[in-house]
Amino acid sequence: MAEEILVGEQLTPEMIASGKELIFTLDKLNLLVSGGFWLLLPEDRIWRLVIVTPEVRLHGPKAVYRKIQSAMRRLPATANPLGMKDISVVDEKTPLFALLRSAVATGPGISGIRFSRNVINGQLIEDAYIYRVI
Repeated sequence: MAEEILVGEQLTPEMIASGKELIFTLDKLNLLVSGGFWLLLPEDRIWRLVIVTPEVRLHGPKAVYRKIQSAMRRLPATANPLGMKDISVVDEKTPLFALLRSAVATGPGISGIRFSRNVINGQLIEDAYIYRVI
């Protein structure tokens, strides 16, 4: 039985690889992922994988979480599975995503950009690892 990744204060190579694999799988399942990134939540000192998609607005977050669960079942056995508690889904109009979009553009592929201790329009982004911002 696979074990979930322990998500804590440090972003590990396993977390980075798992996030990338999940976004790749979501792409194959035709979920429009406008943004995908790990974000350090400074108040809790934990990392959260944020998936940004217009489907949150169109179909609701529950429908998107179901698609993510389906994608997670399709991940290769060698992938380190994430827990659903480690993932947040948001709409493209979320203020944080608008901030990131004003500073970073990756294109439709899957990138790997560390974005640490940056201030955008007066808002501190303590730490993030960006796969996609379009």
